[in-house]
Amino acid sequence: MSEKTIAYRYAKPLMELALEKSLVDDVNRDMELLRKTCEENDQLRAILRNPIIRGYKKLSILRALFQNRVNQATMSMFEILAKHSREEILYEISQGFTTLYNEYKGIQEVTLTTTVAISESLKAELTAKLAQQLNKTIILQEKVNPELIGGFILEIGNSQIDNSVRAGLQRLKMNFIQKIYS
Repeated sequence: MSEKTIAYRYAKPLMELALEKSLVDDVNRDMELLRKTCEENDQLRAILRNPIIRGYKKLSILRALFQNRVNQATMSMFEILAKHSREEILYEISQGFTTLYNEYKGIQEVTLTTTVAISESLKAELTAKLAQQLNKTIILQEKVNPELIGGFILEIGNSQIDNSVRAGLQRLKMNFIQKIYS
């Protein structure tokens, strides 16, 4: 079973508990803090993934880092994970929780990749159109990739719209190859 599947199995009851106790926003902030801390500190992720380090030591590190910074429900989850030797998937649990939180709040994360940064007015216009079409609140992340030559790639969940010049050239090349060999 994949780590994401296992992480989802922990994230879902955490979400249910957060909903029951009206702590959804607090626990989401905790999961964001955990994720950002792991992303900024490779040593922490390495420690959490290291099977040689005992669970109680990992839990003491988590307590030292987060004891007074996270909700008690979140700290309880850390303790349960340490008890069951599942600390290595904490990062994935934070990602799974964010996915559940976004579904609950009607938020859709969208990634726009272009060759150059786009203007704020164009970002606002794109965000408004996507919000209208998807009937969700849009969080737009922008990436710049000069290798696209021109155009854009829009990623919405598991879908991707590749309207880049590079992709167009690749499609054109494939059409020529198919016509030559058919």
